[in-house]
Amino acid sequence: MFPHASTWSDPLAMLSDAAQELGDGERALYDVLSAGYPHTVLLRHDVLLERSGATRRDLHRLLTAAGFRDLAELQARVTDKLNDELRTPVARFEMRLGPAARAGLLPRMTVLESDNVATTLSELDDNGALSLAVDALLGARRRWVTGACRSHAFAHLLATDLSAVLGQVALVGGPAGREIEALTDAGTQDVLVAFALRRYDASTIRLAEAFAESGAAVVAVTDDAGGPLAAHATVCLTAVTASASFSDSPTAVAAVAHALATLTAARSKAAGRRLARREDAVRRLSAYAEL
Repeated sequence: MFPHASTWSDPLAMLSDAAQELGDGERALYDVLSAGYPHTVLLRHDVLLERSGATRRDLHRLLTAAGFRDLAELQARVTDKLNDELRTPVARFEMRLGPAARAGLLPRMTVLESDNVATTLSELDDNGALSLAVDALLGARRRWVTGACRSHAFAHLLATDLSAVLGQVALVGGPAGREIEALTDAGTQDVLVAFALRRYDASTIRLAEAFAESGAAVVAVTDDAGGPLAAHATVCLTAVTASASFSDSPTAVAAVAHALATLTAARSKAAGRRLARREDAVRRLSAYAEL
């Protein structure tokens, strides 16, 4: 039995070592994989077999000899490695959207985004973090939501949905002075939900730190449990942001915001009454131009 691939080993080096010990079919597969690495690793297995002239059995032998269970595990490892190494949008653009990477881009995105959401929500359910975040929201006197730059969209989404079912929800991080107002009023019965993804907006980190120091609960929605926002969190909700594009994927982050609002609404005893009052206000103000 071959050893399972360790998380710190270089995938291409492992494939090279394995191919040298195997036959012509496996070496032909390695030649194809290495020629356009890392993009060729992300190709479908039937494309790899066609280009190399190898068989499914050759592919299986190469992968297991290198320590991978299957092609999906190899592809996941390469994707994770690239995600860690490509720190700027320019670097990600050159690697992921160059001519060699364009073939099969949409199918790769489809698989990645689906995996991101499934992995994120499953892990947050298993470790109980999502339930703890809901507890914090339901038990708070005031609920603040913040996020800057790209993360402001997620904060706006969550604040909008939460305000439909809970009172005392405020979005901060937009108009000047709101952060000061929020921190002035914050106390031990309040909660801040903060969104920050790499490269982590400094103002969001400072606000989360200040809220934590005031005794308020801080729910961090981020992409790294060891990152700067998580350091100030009472509860950390980590989303998988693996991407085939120049920007990290927003899909699982939006899914976390949606799940947080949905589970909070489901457990709030007053959510139904507030929604009914909200609909009455919508009707009286003719807020929507429905046909």
